Amino acid sequence: MNYPISMIPYANMAPYAAQGPPAVCYFVNCTPRNSIAALKEGALWAAAVPVGGLKALERYVSPVGTYGIGAFRKVMSVLFFSDRPFEAFAGALKVRLTDESASSVRLLYLLLGYANGFNPMPILARPGEPANGELVIGDTALLWHHEWERTGGVKGFRYMTDLAAQWHRHCQLPFVFARWVVRNDAPDAVRHSLSAWLDDFRRRETELILRSVPGVADRLHLPEEYVHRYLTVIRRCLTSEDLEGQKRFLEAWDELVASQPATWFQNEG
Repeated sequence: MNYPISMIPYANMAPYAAQGPPAVCYFVNCTPRNSIAALKEGALWAAAVPVGGLKALERYVSPVGTYGIGAFRKVMSVLFFSDRPFEAFAGALKVRLTDESASSVRLLYLLLGYANGFNPMPILARPGEPANGELVIGDTALLWHHEWERTGGVKGFRYMTDLAAQWHRHCQLPFVFARWVVRNDAPDAVRHSLSAWLDDFRRRETELILRSVPGVADRLHLPEEYVHRYLTVIRRCLTSEDLEGQKRFLEAWDELVASQPATWFQNEG
């Protein structure tokens, strides 16, 4: 019997995908936010889930080692594009948000508050309405980042803020976007296989990055050297410093929820 585990279809996961699934498992494509509901429902046995969803999953899953998706200073694929500098983005401005991962939305909310104060905060743009800024993640962000580097603007936005870099400027710590977790009731075969698979990944990461570059570059129509730069920016084998950054974010999030009225930052994932 084979068991389904999530494989987020973003370039940052390509080195994991290049390894092939763990023994007794198979990959199911799933966005970061959808992986949370799928784990709760038992539709998946394991996934790299957004850190913002860990609290909602604490009854159901446990981390597998110190594996995930993190970034030290920049991530290149969790980006805020705007018509003015980040430090001037305050008040009755309009933002458009990704619906793929609320962890990134929460990070944006925190960082805007740290930079400009939490009252008032920007408001959500309605569908089809012009926005002063837009949060983009994953492969779309990677494409926009490349265009911005080439031309100095994208989609009418002149300014780009890498949220991992902004987080590091604020607290001098890396940011962890996702952690590999496994359901607590997973069969032993799944748990042992996933753990061995991730340990093998640690040993082979450099090789697996190189193997995945051509496919990502071809799929996204991006230069191979750019894709390689991106894939080596991502931290998949996390350190104690990464985990401290994760802890700091989750603590800051809990403090914010306790002190702020419900608004666009309060979404699971």
